[in-house]
Amino acid sequence: MTELNFKLEVVDGWPPIGFESVPCSLIEGGFRIESPPLFVKGLSCGDLITAQLDADGIVQSWGFLKQSNRTTIWLLRTLGPYDLRPALRCLRGLGCHTVQLENLGCYSVDVPGECAFEKVDECLANIDNSFIAIAYPSFRHPEPESPGNGV
Repeated sequence: MTELNFKLEVVDGWPPIGFESVPCSLIEGGFRIESPPLFVKGLSCGDLITAQLDADGIVQSWGFLKQSNRTTIWLLRTLGPYDLRPALRCLRGLGCHTVQLENLGCYSVDVPGECAFEKVDECLANIDNSFIAIAYPSFRHPEPESPGNGV
């Protein structure tokens, strides 16, 4: 296991860090992402990517060899203390993997492709959106089919 170091563009103090190290495995011709990133948009666990690194080992550019069928969800504490443990426990019970920078109020959730997204929505339903922002920087699950209108 190794890590890819991504330089982050910080605008108005966001994200709160300038670099993110994303755990990955070396594969032939590239890397396999092993953990959901907290700040790198577009990546999910299981993605196979190529990466061009500078002399210091910082990713200068990257591209997909193959996208996984996994979704990444970000949870960000926006106001004061908030207990996300029940939602995170629920997500882990579905087989989701979570990482966090709790001191910064940042959480990332890896949702396996076989996980029914309706169940994920149930885990997130009780989160107070005035305290926690939810984002989907890498959504790979199929959109739920809407029922026909009978016409």
